[in-house]
Amino acid sequence: MRIKKLIALVMTGMLAISFVACGSGSSKDSEGAANKDGKIVVWTLSDDLKQFADYYKEKNPGKEVEVTVIAPADYPTKVTTALRGKANVPDVIVGEPQMIPNFMEAGFFEDLSQAPYNAEEYKDKIVDYVFQAGKDENGIVRALSYQVTPGGITYRRDIAKDVWGNDDPEFIAEKFKDVKTIIETAKELKDKGYRIFSDTGNLRWFVYGNDPQPWVKDGKLMMTEDRLNYVDAAVDLYQQKLVAFAPEWSAAWYASMNGPIPLDADWQELKDVDPSTAQTEVFSYALPTWGTLIIRDNGQNNIGKFGVTTGPNSYFSGGTFMGISSYSKNKEAAWDFLKFCTLNEDTANWWIEKSKGDVVSYIPALESHKDMENEALGGQKSYAFWLEEANKIDYSLVTKYDDQIGKFFGQAIESIQKGEMSKEDALKDFYKNISTVYPEIEVPK
Repeated sequence: MRIKKLIALVMTGMLAISFVACGSGSSKDSEGAANKDGKIVVWTLSDDLKQFADYYKEKNPGKEVEVTVIAPADYPTKVTTALRGKANVPDVIVGEPQMIPNFMEAGFFEDLSQAPYNAEEYKDKIVDYVFQAGKDENGIVRALSYQVTPGGITYRRDIAKDVWGNDDPEFIAEKFKDVKTIIETAKELKDKGYRIFSDTGNLRWFVYGNDPQPWVKDGKLMMTEDRLNYVDAAVDLYQQKLVAFAPEWSAAWYASMNGPIPLDADWQELKDVDPSTAQTEVFSYALPTWGTLIIRDNGQNNIGKFGVTTGPNSYFSGGTFMGISSYSKNKEAAWDFLKFCTLNEDTANWWIEKSKGDVVSYIPALESHKDMENEALGGQKSYAFWLEEANKIDYSLVTKYDDQIGKFFGQAIESIQKGEMSKEDALKDFYKNISTVYPEIEVPK
C-alpha cells in the first residue's frame, strides 16, 4: 500500500509547512565524518532533530551525532541522489508520510522488523496509525515517528459563548458533526458578525464524512452521499461568503488568531488594507496538533480563549518519520539514536516539555500527560484529546490514489464555486479525469 496523506485536499491546495533550513556540508566531508568512531549523520527537514541530538549526546557522553537540515524543496532530490549512489551517508533519513513511500520503493530504508532491530516488539507502545504509516506495501517496518499529528477543530470559546451561550467541546462538536450542520453553524455565526473558518480550505479535511470510505475500494470510486454533500457545503461556504477568505499561511490568517481582520478582502499584507473595510473575527480552524501550536504562538490576545473538539471525521497531517539508510556503515549506532528518539519514554517526556506542546507518538508518555491542562486552550486536557483522536484514525482508508483524486476533486469544486460549471457537469469532468489517469478505476455512470 502506498502511503499518502489521509485526507484529499480541496480548494486551496496542499498545506505548505515552512521550515528553517541551513547549509549542509559536502558529501565527501560528511562521509569521512560518518566512518570515524561510530559518528552518525542525520539528514532531516527541520530543526527538531538537532535538539534531539543534543539531548542524546547529553545522555550518552562520547557518542556523536551530526544533524544536517535541508530545505524541503531540495530534500527528496538530495536523498535520492546520495542513496542511488549507495553513499555511506546519511545514516538516518527522515520523511513526511507522503514522501517516504518513494524512499521505501527505492530500497533506501533498512528493514526494522527483523533482528537486530525487531521493531514489531514495540507496536503496542506506538499509536497504531503511526506504526502502520511507517510500513512498506509488504507490511515491513521501515520508519518510526516520535510524533502524532491528528487533527480537530480549534475554536474560540468566547465567540461560542456569545453566539450560543455554551463553549463546551462536546456542544461545539455537535455544531460540526457533518458538513450540512457546518453550513448551518456558519450561518448562525455570520448572523452574529463572525465567520466559521478563515478560508474554505478548512473544510478539505472532512471529505470522508460520518461513514468514512476510502476513495477507491474494490476497484471502484467511492462517491458516497457524504462526498456529494461535501461538494454542496464547499460551494455554499464560498458563494454565501461564510468564511473570512484569509488563506492559510497568509498575513490575514495569522492575524485572525489574535483579533478582528478585514472582511472579504483580497490582500497579503495588513498595510495594504483600507482601514474603513468591515471587519470580522474567525471562530475556528481545522488544524492538526502542530496547528494549535501556531494558534498559541500567534493568538496572544486570545490565549486561554481557545478550545479543541472533533469534526465530522478523524484525520491527520504531517509528521516526521525516521529510518536507517540501507547503505549506512553505522547501522547499530543509527538504531540506537532512532530508538532513543522514538521508543524512549524519558525522551518523549523531555520533548513534551521542550517543545511546549508537540504531541508524541509514544503511548506511555501520552497517557502520563493525559491530565495535563493546556493554558492556551482554557485549561483543556489536550493530550487526552489528541490521544483519543489519534486512536480513531483508520489507516486502511489511505490509498495510492488519494493525492491525485483529491486534486481532481478540488478542481471540480472550484469550477462550481466560481460559476464556471454546473455541479452535474463538474462531476462528469471529475469522473472523466479519473478514468483518463486511472482506467482501472470504475467511476459512476
